[in-house]
Amino acid sequence: MNARNLDTRRTNKHGAQGRTRRSGSRIALGAAALAAAATAALVPSAASAAPASATEGACTEWRIIQVDHNAAGVKYRECDRYSGANTQTKAQLYIWDNRHDGKVAQVYTATGSNLNGQWYQSWERYYAWGDESHHSPLVDTGWHQGHDVKVLLKAVRG
Repeated sequence: MNARNLDTRRTNKHGAQGRTRRSGSRIALGAAALAAAATAALVPSAASAAPASATEGACTEWRIIQVDHNAAGVKYRECDRYSGANTQTKAQLYIWDNRHDGKVAQVYTATGSNLNGQWYQSWERYYAWGDESHHSPLVDTGWHQGHDVKVLLKAVRG
């Protein structure tokens, strides 16, 4: 074998090792990224984590009710907490009045339980909002006995 051919083989061998190392590091990086993604999928985020204590409660997704072609509306969610046999519920809501028509948005909220098709109410309250420029601040009804929240919306003369 002459020196020229030997030198070519060394270069090719070295070049092949370089490519193998690079592709091997790409595979290792890809595997590390895949492992990180799998770990992130298995670990719940803070937003979806279960409440740390019974005082925090767990809430539903936000729901929206509108009346009179969105002249008035309410965006609300229901939260529940449990402590042994004691169950409490509350509503959190935003109210808006979108039309300058002499009416205000009125929201009736009640807490209680549906047992065997019968509604047992433990608390109720009316809230109203008539400022067309922006929605109400967050209304938190506070914790009351029950498993369920009723939210009813009307546009009434104010």
